[in-house]
Amino acid sequence: MAQKLMKVIVQKMPLDKNGDLIFDLDEVQEIHNNTVRMLTRAIGVDVLTTFADVDVADMSDRGTTTTVDELSKVERAVYNEAGVSQQQFNSDNNTALNNSILNDEASMYNLLVQFESFLNLMLEQFNKSPKRCYFQAQFLTTTIYNYK
Repeated sequence: MAQKLMKVIVQKMPLDKNGDLIFDLDEVQEIHNNTVRMLTRAIGVDVLTTFADVDVADMSDRGTTTTVDELSKVERAVYNEAGVSQQQFNSDNNTALNNSILNDEASMYNLLVQFESFLNLMLEQFNKSPKRCYFQAQFLTTTIYNYK
């Protein structure tokens, strides 16, 4: 996809009817340098100055009948880099979404247990000599998906 965005500016220097250069080599170098300076801020653009005929071969596969949505490839790559299931935000398959939710619940369970242990550790100072009340923190492991 990055190659599809790259562009090459081809400057073909003119020749006279005898095949000789119209410009001398110093002038051609100055024309090339001026074009490069003009395009220094352009992203993905290169400059080629030549005296020969130049043809660019397109390496993309045009023989397939299916069209490839480049945006969906980029979107999928973003989700993969983030480690998040794409199904959570635009679900095509219910099973994938359910499994993704179960994975998220399982990863949050460990965090919940750590918070519970920390709070109970903080409450121990009130439970050293209990007369009437014993304090304990407990987090329920219910979510909107498993409350039943």
